[in-house]
Amino acid sequence: MFCLKVAASVISCCSVSVLSVASASNTAPNVTFTAAGTFANPQVSGSDELKMSGEPFSISIVANAAAVPIKHGPNWAVYSPLKMTGVVHSGLLGPIPVSIASGAASIELVVGPSYDLFITAFPVKVVGISLTINATITLPAGTLANQLIHPFTAVAITPTNATVTYSDGTNSTTLAIQSGSLGGTIPSTSARAVLQMGTAASGAWSEALAVHVQTSDRETPGVPLPSSSPD
Repeated sequence: MFCLKVAASVISCCSVSVLSVASASNTAPNVTFTAAGTFANPQVSGSDELKMSGEPFSISIVANAAAVPIKHGPNWAVYSPLKMTGVVHSGLLGPIPVSIASGAASIELVVGPSYDLFITAFPVKVVGISLTINATITLPAGTLANQLIHPFTAVAITPTNATVTYSDGTNSTTLAIQSGSLGGTIPSTSARAVLQMGTAASGAWSEALAVHVQTSDRETPGVPLPSSSPD
């Protein structure tokens, strides 16, 4: 009888936790992370077969403020799968913009004592070619409130703090970003909801949020490259 009561109690607690997370996801606002700018010319490495150096770009990735990371450590967290949409330009097509989209994007947020990191990866098709995109942007320390999903003020992107690599599985090209910005925004009407969601979101997983260690010492697998095809 005692065992049955314990089992029932455990099931009840699990049900409440699942319902709490589900409820949080239903009421929390979405945060849109937007990076836009112009790639530097020439490229850092590779042949740049798509002729993207010197061309403008814009991408947006949407994540719910109550999202639970698929992997995390004391000062980093990885979220996936997320939806990404954007527009890029290729010198092969002249001024014609190319729309891109993926339902399998990942972002990794890293909070460090000297700088923060925003890392993203996603599969996508550009001019009919299947590619994997990896981007790493170094942010000033304190840009990210913590490793949860939160909006943040736009930060300037320059050749010294950001790189983007695209690969077809055989050949890779790395581009710097000449100029641009990265920021996270939410609808203004949802600002109160974000504040209310802070406690609920932090309770969704157990790592302490106040821990800051050297980013070079973190035990992180990096952003996983999604295996699914772009939407």
